[in-house]
Amino acid sequence: MKLFLLFIISISIYVQSNEMERFDLNYQNENRHFLMYVPKSDKKINKILIGLHGYTGSASGFEMETTGGFNKSADKYNFIAVYPQGSFFYENSYERGQISSNYVSSWNDLTGSKTKTPIGETCAIDAVMYPKYPNCKGTNAGRCAWTSCGDDVGFIKNIIDMVKKKFNIDDVYIVGMSNGGKMAHALGCAFGNEIKGIINVVGSPQYGLACKPKDPVNYIIYAGNKDFVVPPFEIVSHDKYFYTPVNNITEEWSKTFACKNKKSIKYDKNDLIHEEIFSNCSDNVSVISLVNMDKGHSWPGTKESAGFCKTDSQKEINLDSCKHIDNEWGNDFLLEKLFKL
Repeated sequence: MKLFLLFIISISIYVQSNEMERFDLNYQNENRHFLMYVPKSDKKINKILIGLHGYTGSASGFEMETTGGFNKSADKYNFIAVYPQGSFFYENSYERGQISSNYVSSWNDLTGSKTKTPIGETCAIDAVMYPKYPNCKGTNAGRCAWTSCGDDVGFIKNIIDMVKKKFNIDDVYIVGMSNGGKMAHALGCAFGNEIKGIINVVGSPQYGLACKPKDPVNYIIYAGNKDFVVPPFEIVSHDKYFYTPVNNITEEWSKTFACKNKKSIKYDKNDLIHEEIFSNCSDNVSVISLVNMDKGHSWPGTKESAGFCKTDSQKEINLDSCKHIDNEWGNDFLLEKLFKL
């Protein structure tokens, strides 16, 4: 309770021209912020959706590019959209005698911040090494760590509590892309009893560290069959990091929730999708896997990975400005499945 009160007191609000509000706060001695969009609606808004960007992405980049304009989906489906910003820093690099400062952002999903697991390390000996977060000093992160080591689970939980209190919300949904998908997975494990549904988009956790949910929660994992960044079935990625196969996750979660029925479907409307549905589970939840056989590491309905940009709501971030990206079917495809659960 004390931490939550400090969280509320430290917030300052800035209204943006794009009708999103920006909330700045100090969380565990780190400057953090998130964006929020409230649709203009005559109907009661009883749900919020937390949208989590991917590695080296931004909150505004998720809204603009990863999803092709997620605020439009908030208007269409009548939910409050909340876009937290992951911890970020700038790494200096040297190339051809020039110094450049590279933006790095991420979420600590409690697997990407670690090296050791009960069955070995999270990357190979010859894996590509990524910038190490300043807040990982003094932890057991190790050489394979590539995400923040901060308390992002607590950070996002505090955001959820605040928005629920302000708007009298009934249902909470989490949707994340890549590293944001891993974060959505972790939140489902920790707070499943407070979350109505989760979509993890191309974000399988590190192999050997995938968490098990404490309570039943609707869970959808979406993967690209041609994904070499976070492969859906092979354990080893192109940069020699180890990820949990999609079928391992769905089987583990469906077993945990005592799901009694399983159904497989194939359809080819926009892309060829292989869907598995585990149903008749505890608390009447469902576990669903969606494998896009035609695409790789990207949000459905987009041609390539996106969101590595910012808008005026995040002027201080050193990234290119976002451009408009059309997404004619991807958001509807995911959200209609999520909101039916």
